Amino acid sequence: MKVSLALSGGAARGAFHLGAIEAMQKLGISIEAISGTSIGSVIAVGFACGLSPRSMLDIFKSKEFQKLISFNYFQRGLLRINENAPILKAFAPIENLEDLSIPTFLTCTDLLSGEIVRFNRGKTIPLAIASSALIPLFRPIHYENYLLIDGGFMDNLPISPLEDFSYPIVSIDLHPLLPSSERNFFTLYKRSLFLSFIASSQAQKAKSALYMTSSKLPSFGLFGFSEMDECFKLGYDTAHEKALTFLSQKMI
Repeated sequence: MKVSLALSGGAARGAFHLGAIEAMQKLGISIEAISGTSIGSVIAVGFACGLSPRSMLDIFKSKEFQKLISFNYFQRGLLRINENAPILKAFAPIENLEDLSIPTFLTCTDLLSGEIVRFNRGKTIPLAIASSALIPLFRPIHYENYLLIDGGFMDNLPISPLEDFSYPIVSIDLHPLLPSSERNFFTLYKRSLFLSFIASSQAQKAKSALYMTSSKLPSFGLFGFSEMDECFKLGYDTAHEKALTFLSQKMI
């Protein structure tokens, strides 16, 4: 079966995306177009450059990858990513999005216009970094006439670019909406911010032929590398079960 794939943001939880992609590949599901926000953009680029899910996981866990991030001395962001690091060239050796193996869409937010900007042409590495520029942790990225930040601020489950294709849309969400029993001021404030952040995802997921997430995902930190193997396995197991059910329904 051929599908289009939308990948949400979620930082280190992106290992779940990788496990899910591996499960789909083993079931014979072919990804013909891919759209991502934040870490979803990074993984979309790696996949479209021909990297396997396991290879991407190894790169994410490597010391070289973790050294990409350096202190930015509070110059419009606490941290910055070295765009010229050799590990990025290994991860994304194809310079331009339009030359990737499948149609690939990266979602960013333009601070100047306040609008969503989606790229399927342009410089691969700078745009993947821009889609992941979660302010105030990371500095905004100047690109052409834009000042770009993390696409998740306005669309954390970027399904829209895939609607022009004829394939069923599979979406993977790293921020499941779960009930909350918290009642104190700080937890309620955190909850309100979370709800505003994922509002677009809730509207988008209805457009998916297959929507995948896990109630276990919130137990994984967003900025840690120690749990990536476990998160990968969760993604694999979740996608294997859901995709098998999806395929069986399509065969009836």
